[in-house]
Amino acid sequence: MIRRILDFINILVLVWVCMLLGLVIINGIIVPMRLPEPFDGAITNVSQVAISAFLVLLWLYLWRWMATRMFWKAIRDYQNK
Repeated sequence: MIRRILDFINILVLVWVCMLLGLVIINGIIVPMRLPEPFDGAITNVSQVAISAFLVLLWLYLWRWMATRMFWKAIRDYQNK
């Protein structure tokens, strides 16, 4: 029982840390990013959105991977009892 609670807390902590780190990366690096003059404008905006979307999808994949891993581990532990 305690192990499942700790697994859940680990998922929550990792997801929140990754989300805050992603926010810092997006706000500190991606938003101020500018391409050289001929490419400035729409291409800069599209690249900022694409990079931000990639980071969000990576975060969601990490969350899904951890949750699936913990779920099947709990199933295995329950079956071994």
